[in-house]
Amino acid sequence: MSDFLPHPFWNFSLELYAGDGVAEACLDLQERRGCDVNVLLFCCWLGASGRPTLTADRLRVILKASDAWQADVVRPLRQMRRLLKDRPWPQALPETVEAVRRRVADAELAAEHAEQLELASLHAPPADRDRPIEKRMRAAVGNLGVYAVCLGVVPDARDRAVVVTLMKATFPSLLDEEITCVVGGTPVLA
Repeated sequence: MSDFLPHPFWNFSLELYAGDGVAEACLDLQERRGCDVNVLLFCCWLGASGRPTLTADRLRVILKASDAWQADVVRPLRQMRRLLKDRPWPQALPETVEAVRRRVADAELAAEHAEQLELASLHAPPADRDRPIEKRMRAAVGNLGVYAVCLGVVPDARDRAVVVTLMKATFPSLLDEEITCVVGGTPVLA
């Protein structure tokens, strides 16, 4: 959307989310584990850009801010969008309901964008694009592991498969075996 403030995290998120299986993976974690998709993307972005792994204390501070925004703004918009899509509205013209649903979806996307800008403002140590890609991937997986700890989630095989999908899209130049080895050997986000 052209009226959104540009930001490297937002640009990264748009590209990553469009990657093969990423939207489904993120939504799976959102539905099954209560993850915030923006925080998942943030964990990936921090690692991909060569930033150090988050500490649990730092992530808890970040989550406190994003949880409030999600609860007060994003989730109500998401619920309204789904209600408009899933419930019949016989009193209204279908095209009118669809127009309203699209406007709510646009507001939801704007709220997601605002959350991403907030996340980046709360924690953006300098990037190090010269950091070896394997270390950047380990940092991204580590960030997701810290997020799992903060959520009190014990990852299972399905969670690891989802994280592999995220890492393949985040680091497409790495071999599947490299990614699977790191994800399989490290507690990662559920």
